[in-house]
This record gives sequence, C-alpha cells and structure tokens, in this order.
Amino acid sequence: KVTFDNVLLLENGKDITIGAPAIDGAAVEAKVVKHLKGDKVIVFKKKRRKGYKVKNGHRQYLTEIVIENILASGAKKAAPKKEAAPKAEAKKAAPKKSAKADDLKKVEGIGPKI
Repeated sequence: KVTFDNVLLLENGKDITIGAPAIDGAAVEAKVVKHLKGDKVIVFKKKRRKGYKVKNGHRQYLTEIVIENILASGAKKAAPKKEAAPKAEAKKAAPKKSAKADDLKKVEGIGPKI
C-alpha cells in the first residue's frame, strides 16, 4: 500500500478543486502491482566531421500501481521527522561569542577612514 498526500487537483463530476499548491486533507491510496524496467532508450552522440560517435543507453526502472481510493478530505498527513528538534537544542547550548568582535566601525578598506 502506498499513500500519495500531495494532491494538486481533484475532480468530482463537474466540481473541480485546485490546490495552492496542494489540497489539504486530500490523498490517493494505491497498491503496488510490480516493479519493472521500461523500454530501452538509446542515447547517440555525434560531432560531425570529427570522427566522434558515442552510443549509450539505459532502461528506466518503473513501478506499476493500481489506484484503490481517492480521498477528498480527512486523510492523515505523513508525520514530519522529529530529528530536527534535538539539533536546535544543541545549537542553543553552544556558548555565544561576544558582540565586541563584530564592531563595524573598525572596518578598513578602500576609501577614507571613518
């Protein structure tokens, strides 16, 4: 099961809802059917009159899904990671430097001294 909670547009008959940028509370539930590879893509590079030819390519990895349910409202958002809060506390615990080191009146450069 997969849930997509970043829904940009919903349509219910003639009723169309457009998000700014996403619709709050809307979600799409889907089921993963299989993982597969797409068609072969050939990347051919050539510079004329230089004798330069390179043939390369790849097959893109794809996931086939089946949409099971579209929720217009009442969907739960994915919980944000809680790791950001301990980092903020660690920064507050660090000792602060004195403001005297940043005295801008002592800056010298091009032009007359102030």
